[in-house]
Amino acid sequence: MRLPYGEGDIEVDVPDRNLIGVLEGKKVAVPDLAQEFARAWANPIGIDDPVAGFHPGETVVFIVTDHTRPTPSREILPLVWARISSRVRREDVTIVIATGTHRAPTDAELDRILGDLRRGFRVLVHDCDRGLVEVGVSSRGTPILINRTVVEADHVISIGHIGMHYYAGYSGGRKNILPGVAGRETIERNHAQLLDPGCEGCVYRGNPISEEMSEAAELVRVDFIVDSVLGPDGRVVRVVVGDIEAAHAAGRAVWDDIFKVPLPEKADLVIASTGGRPKDIDLYQAYKGLYNAAKAVRDGGMILLVAACPDGIGHPVFEDWIRRCETPEDVFKVFAEEGFKLGGHKAVYLAKDLARAEIYLLSEMDDALVERFFLRPIHDPSAILDLARDRFGSDFSAIVIPHAGDTFPVDQRA
Repeated sequence: MRLPYGEGDIEVDVPDRNLIGVLEGKKVAVPDLAQEFARAWANPIGIDDPVAGFHPGETVVFIVTDHTRPTPSREILPLVWARISSRVRREDVTIVIATGTHRAPTDAELDRILGDLRRGFRVLVHDCDRGLVEVGVSSRGTPILINRTVVEADHVISIGHIGMHYYAGYSGGRKNILPGVAGRETIERNHAQLLDPGCEGCVYRGNPISEEMSEAAELVRVDFIVDSVLGPDGRVVRVVVGDIEAAHAAGRAVWDDIFKVPLPEKADLVIASTGGRPKDIDLYQAYKGLYNAAKAVRDGGMILLVAACPDGIGHPVFEDWIRRCETPEDVFKVFAEEGFKLGGHKAVYLAKDLARAEIYLLSEMDDALVERFFLRPIHDPSAILDLARDRFGSDFSAIVIPHAGDTFPVDQRA
């Protein structure tokens, strides 16, 4: 069995006698993207004609996801532009890269995101510390600071993809606003709610982080979204166009149908790939696959995470919190003393997982760095089978999750 790894893959061969199952999303037909987009455009959800109110001379912002997200922006954006170019002047358009608090994309990554569109439009990379405007205050008291270019535009179009997010519920839709083009203070105060019991993967309503994101998007007045649902192989299987809430709800339903996977039982060993690049660009991003893998492992079990992590750890606060701790349990002390810090939250989640299972990592990272993060480096994926056999006996149970970043195990016994 081949598992995505960086821009390639690796092979893992689990004996049939040990394999409980391979957790994957449903196999679904992959439509022609242009035809699927045309279908979605002709059937907008929650709105009428998407661009009926657009007029020449009005400014337009396209918000697109950054290098850490697999949104096919370079394919989708030209399809949108072809349908609004008669109403909008090219010089009045700005493409804003929604980085949230992530680093700015490199030149090569911008090419990957936009291709030739980089040279046809003004492109602005969001900076969460500069060029912000307060558009209001959420019902939870969070000042909503948003990129000035977005706020001052006459029209805002968001292009994203819908998937599970481990504490915001789902990606896509309102998430391109907060955290995508929001200020650091807004993002940190929003994410500080992540220990609330409602802040879980696939929870949209009743999730305070998600609900505050929706409030922020309402304040910005997004004209419409174009969100994609990607299949297990990363290709687009559905496009939704329309109102930021109604269209996203339709897309969530599609994602749930494909990627919520029944878990027959929890296993001694879970082998999971986070899904390859860009989902395994660094450990900070790859954690999303680990979050789902942990749902499938029994207490006291083992997890092998397959994630290249060419950019290393990926977040300075995440790295700082771990480096200051001698044991995973120390992370909880740092959190108690300092409160929420963006990046530190992922250290808390990792510490929770380490309390339940041994976690091994197959990556490009230096072994010493992997070990410093309380993970166990491994270079030959077959070695994890020997370790499981030694620990649990020859009849150990195993589950494989090839696309753990987008596969949500649902325990049928819960």
